[in-house]
Amino acid sequence: MHFSRRMALAGGVSAASYFSLLNKQAVAKNWPFVCGINCSGLEDTPPGVPTANMLKYYAEKKVKYIRLPGLWEHFQPHLGQELNEDYCKIYEAVLKQCTKLGLSVVCEPCHNYGHYSQDGKMLCFGDGVLTPSIFAKFWEYFCKRFRHHSCIVAWDIMNEPSNLKGDTQQRANAWKDAAQAAIFAIRQCDRKRPIWVEGYGYSSAQAWPTANPTLHTLQDPAKKIVFSAHCYLDRDNSGTHYYWDEEKLAGDQVSGGPLLPDVGIRRIEPFVGWLKEYGLRGNIGECGAGREDTKGKPGNEGWLSALDKTLSYCREQRLPFFYWGTGTDFGTVYPYTLEPDQGKEQPQWQVLRKYL
Repeated sequence: MHFSRRMALAGGVSAASYFSLLNKQAVAKNWPFVCGINCSGLEDTPPGVPTANMLKYYAEKKVKYIRLPGLWEHFQPHLGQELNEDYCKIYEAVLKQCTKLGLSVVCEPCHNYGHYSQDGKMLCFGDGVLTPSIFAKFWEYFCKRFRHHSCIVAWDIMNEPSNLKGDTQQRANAWKDAAQAAIFAIRQCDRKRPIWVEGYGYSSAQAWPTANPTLHTLQDPAKKIVFSAHCYLDRDNSGTHYYWDEEKLAGDQVSGGPLLPDVGIRRIEPFVGWLKEYGLRGNIGECGAGREDTKGKPGNEGWLSALDKTLSYCREQRLPFFYWGTGTDFGTVYPYTLEPDQGKEQPQWQVLRKYL
């Protein structure tokens, strides 16, 4: 799903106070809402490095939180072995720039969907090769290497695990076992920062309760797990469709019926219900929206209304939200982008600035 998204184109609280509240295990109704963005590029091959000007632009827009993806193979070219220092320095340079700008960073070094490419073969959790212990070893190395950076406020252990081997239960268990190993490895190095755990099945908010029947049983010695779901607003929740009028005609292919501006609410509600059932913390780690209702014509009221309703619901539920669609690899051609086009602000900022 993420391949298609990317390759089809060849509030009001400080970071310190926000994560202080998280670390105190506040009940759900007392968690603060924040709005951040994803800054993509370092997970690509070759890596697209976020520039200083780009990060400065976000800071000037009052962004305070970014989720910073990377790629497991870039950090660790050989499973179980030491990290690649050249790539670490590239990632670290971005962290240092974020520190200067006052940007708080969620590190997401494995934008891998539960997989790892080795010698032309795609390994995955549950295949007997990409084991929980190998994943734990990576996180041991990564956490030790980067934990001293003060701008880091959380660890997101794996992006959108999906397409693993076995039946439904086997796939869910393979991901849960890997996640548990990573959590224990991180806690050997860092007991202060929250750990984000995404859900099996592209971390879909709507499918979360059925795709992750036992993920709530994960154990964290520091009791700071945050479950991170993803939600897109197009016909099939893929984030690969870009014009609202076309989406309305296609209808909601996830749950049936018409595609309306409240689509984000309806897709996030099952995840919120799951969090409340088990008394857990969560967020929406990815969500994007287009900038044109009809290709090549003025008008974006449909997209912006859907984005606004989604953000309003997340704020009401105290569910932190991270917009997807920034970074050097996207540029201005990507319809979900937040990058300025010849100095002109993208329309999605009209909604986001209300929540930043």
